[in-house]
Amino acid sequence: MGATIEDIKLLRAKTSAGMALCKEALAKSGGDMNKAIEYINSRSDVINRLHNLTGAKIGLCKLAFEEAEKDFEKAVSIIKERGWDEPIEPDTVAEVGEGLIETYVHGKEQKLVALVEATCKTDFVARNEDFRTFVHEVALQVAAMKPTYVSQESIPAEKLEELKGIFTKEAEAEGKPANIAEKIVEGKLNKYLEEKCLLEQKWFKDESKTIKNLLDEAISKLGEPIEIRRILIWEFGK
Repeated sequence: MGATIEDIKLLRAKTSAGMALCKEALAKSGGDMNKAIEYINSRSDVINRLHNLTGAKIGLCKLAFEEAEKDFEKAVSIIKERGWDEPIEPDTVAEVGEGLIETYVHGKEQKLVALVEATCKTDFVARNEDFRTFVHEVALQVAAMKPTYVSQESIPAEKLEELKGIFTKEAEAEGKPANIAEKIVEGKLNKYLEEKCLLEQKWFKDESKTIKNLLDEAISKLGEPIEIRRILIWEFGK
């Protein structure tokens, strides 16, 4: 039996992992929440996720995770109880306005261009080669996989409702029972998110990672908030 949206959201709340990884973890673990958490911890950097969720420094995240005996939720509680959390708000990045726009022109014919706007907190990071390499990789991903949105949160609510309506009608047209139709709608919606949301997409160079994983790694390495703000694909004649 497939994982429900509620299961995925609960697992995401417990681990701060991406939707796609949570869905994969539940599928691999047969819906067992504890096994799913173990699966995520084996495939994604726990310390990175603690840092991204709480804003606490990497060293403090490591300390909290060890003291919590590798329990993610308990580690979050320890960080908050001790006042180590320094939430990274998107607006904080936007106010500073550092970052860059990366352009990738595909092929010799030069008929497809991908643009990515990424922001960071300091000019030091904006000029850092690791930051520039990360943004370039994102531009390659955009050109290769053609996402429509940066994240699930950037999809307009009305678009999600429209999709749910379309998928529901398709399931009903097949004569599926209500409970089965609901699962079909969830499955199609999850697939849509994985295909159309940049952060949920699997990295085309290494499908064991998502673009969210790459973002987490970049934040951990560079030590400050990074945000992929906007993407654009421009194809000749379209």
